[in-house]
Amino acid sequence: MRAARWHARRDVRVEEVPDPVPAAGEVLIRVELCGICGTDVEEYREGPLAIDVERPHPLTGTKAPLALGHEVVGVIAGHGPGTDASRLPVGTRVIPDVVLGCGTCWWCRRHQEGVCARQAVRGLNLDGGLAEYMVADAATCVPVPDHVPPRMAVLAEPAAVAVRALRKAGDVTGGTALVLGAGAIGLLLTRVAVAAGIQVVTSETADFRREAARRAGAVAVRPEETAATLDRLTEGRGADVVFECTGLSSLLPEAIRHCRALGTVVIVGFSGRDAAVPLADVVLKEKRLVGTAAHLWDEDVTAGVRLLASGVIDPTLVPVRVASLDEVPALLAVPDQGVVKVAIDPRGQEEV
Repeated sequence: MRAARWHARRDVRVEEVPDPVPAAGEVLIRVELCGICGTDVEEYREGPLAIDVERPHPLTGTKAPLALGHEVVGVIAGHGPGTDASRLPVGTRVIPDVVLGCGTCWWCRRHQEGVCARQAVRGLNLDGGLAEYMVADAATCVPVPDHVPPRMAVLAEPAAVAVRALRKAGDVTGGTALVLGAGAIGLLLTRVAVAAGIQVVTSETADFRREAARRAGAVAVRPEETAATLDRLTEGRGADVVFECTGLSSLLPEAIRHCRALGTVVIVGFSGRDAAVPLADVVLKEKRLVGTAAHLWDEDVTAGVRLLASGVIDPTLVPVRVASLDEVPALLAVPDQGVVKVAIDPRGQEEV
C-alpha cells in the first residue's frame, strides 16, 4: 500500500509499504479520508515533538518512520485473529479511536487513558491514517450511521476535541463563551456551544472564517472588536469561559484577560511553547486555567459522531477539500489557508 510517512523534520515521503496486519482484538481499516491536523503540520515543520526517533515508544515499540494522520474515517476490511466480527462486520464505516493507554496503570483503570504515562497516539507513536490501510482496536472503533458520508464523518475526531473542550468548561448554559480562532476546532466548538444554549463570541482574523462562525450562530468579530463586544454582551464582566483555539502562546494572556472573575479558560490549541501567564489576574480574580487534549472514544468520539449524524453540526460548517496522498508533503510545508479543513483520499476516489 501507499502511505505518507514522517522520516524527519521537513521530510515526509509518500512511499510503498507492506499492508498492515491486524493482531488479536484489532481490525483492518480501509481508509476513506484522513484529515490533516495542525499537529501534523507542527511535526513536519518542527518535529520530532511527539514522534519517537531515538528509541521505540514504550507502549507500541514503534519509532520513525511512520504514517502520520489521526483524523480518520474508513471501513472495516478485516479482523485480527479471534476478534469478534459481529459488532463490526466487513464494510462497516467507523471512526477508529487513536488514543491508546497501557490499560493497567492508575489512570487507565479510571478510564483516563489520555494522561497515561505510556500513552500513545495513532499517527504519532504508531502508524496512522495517511495511508491506504491502518489497524485499530476493534473495541474502541465508533460506527458511523449509513447516512453520514465520509466528507462529514472525517470531522468526527475534531468534533470530539470540541466536545471534550466544552465538557471541561462545566455547565455554562445561558452564559457567554469566547472562542479565539475559527479554524476547524474553533468552528466546531462554536457550533457545539451554541447548540448547548451558550451565547458565543468567536474572534477570528479571516473574513471567510468569521462568516462561517456567524452561520454557526456566533457573534463573529475581528480580534480588535473582541473586548468591546464582550463588554456590551456581559455588562463588562467578561466571558464565563474562554476557549483558546489558535495555539498561539502569545494569545493566552489575552484569553485570561477576557475571562471574567471566577471564570474558566480552556486551552485547546497547543504549540508546545511555554506562555506568559498574568498570575495576578488569575489569582486575585480566581480564574481557572484548564487544559484539554486526548479525547475518549465512548464519551467524546461517540458524541461527535452523534452531533454529525443528527445535523447539529451542519455539513457546510467546515467544508472539506479533498486532496490526494501525493499532495501531503506540499500541504504540510505550505498549508492551504483558503480552506478550513483538508482531507486526504489515499486512493483518489471521486465518490467521497
